[in-house]
Amino acid sequence: MRFSGVLWWVSAIVFALLAGILTYGLLSNSGAVASSGLQPSANTRPVVVAVLDIPFRRSIAESELEIRELPVDSIPEGAAESIDQVVGKMATVDIFASEPLLMQQLVTPDIVTQQVALSIPKGKIVTSVPTKSELITNRLVRPGDHIDLMATFDVEVIRQQGSSPMPESISLLQNLDVHAIILPKEILDAQGSDGVSEGGVFRTPDDKGEQSVLLAVDPQDALAIRHILDVGGKLDLALRAPGDDTSSDPVVVDQFYLADRYQIELVRGNLVNLSPYPPE
Repeated sequence: MRFSGVLWWVSAIVFALLAGILTYGLLSNSGAVASSGLQPSANTRPVVVAVLDIPFRRSIAESELEIRELPVDSIPEGAAESIDQVVGKMATVDIFASEPLLMQQLVTPDIVTQQVALSIPKGKIVTSVPTKSELITNRLVRPGDHIDLMATFDVEVIRQQGSSPMPESISLLQNLDVHAIILPKEILDAQGSDGVSEGGVFRTPDDKGEQSVLLAVDPQDALAIRHILDVGGKLDLALRAPGDDTSSDPVVVDQFYLADRYQIELVRGNLVNLSPYPPE
């Protein structure tokens, strides 16, 4: 009888120790899960969610994001799974707190997509300028390059014998950012490019489309460009070297300027100087 009592006490102590070990293990595991903030399960998956409201058209910071385990059935297609996929990107829609971030709703800020308005600098507007420039046709100008815009148009000159149009060429605008380029379908097809895969390069819907350069300019400058085109003027562009932000004040070029610069007699056999510029 005495031996049976000792055996009972030994068994009780062993069971108590086992129960303590199991309880400690369960508590340790639950504590680790709680400290990580995640509740892993076979029916959940980690996704990137916003910890606060994120407005569109603004670069997303790491402090605005966190990883959460969400039920697989509730995760939308395209949800980001890594914070590295999201940081520095720009949302094309408003994102609300606790909402998963979708890769199809994110763009790189310095890449122009078909949602051109998202990448327009503040205070600027984008205008389409048709041009037959060979620099554009031969793909020597790319989105992000800086150019000078030149214009040639007729000015009505009044003389004693009557008025007549005289062409003048001016440096219209300097150091403009090429926001995007539109190329005819035939050019892109000939070069084996669809245009869509290149940031800021788009194709016209047919072969007869006109190539254009999209420029981010001040509203007043956009009106000047529009007027010159409306009165039949012609526009061309010159490419700047990277980092060249110098400005100059070129003289308007017309027949009098050329006559003065190259010593051309505008009226043969007449020594009268018709140029408004003083002789050198």
